[in-house]
Amino acid sequence: MLDSILIAGLISLLLYWWHSTRCKEIAIAHCQRVCDQAQVQLLDSTVSQQKLWLRRNASNGHIELCRLYTFEYYASNESREYGYLAMLGRQIVDTALATDRRRQ
Repeated sequence: MLDSILIAGLISLLLYWWHSTRCKEIAIAHCQRVCDQAQVQLLDSTVSQQKLWLRRNASNGHIELCRLYTFEYYASNESREYGYLAMLGRQIVDTALATDRRRQ
């Protein structure tokens, strides 16, 4: 019985790690596209997960992990700026750059 629980826990941890790694890869690729379109440079080609919580997906009603990532970018003649990206499962639901907020 204890062996089954340990194996199930280990498999759960491995699946969480695999899913998190894939989500981070998707987030980096999307941030790179957003930065390229905005003609700014994504710094360090990386994102940093800031928050993780459970949220219901409106389209199918399932509860999924929601992740908030931040990233840094450089716009010419300016210092480092921050952007964010929100994901629900493996789907990107929101992305914004700091320069977008200043222009509005």
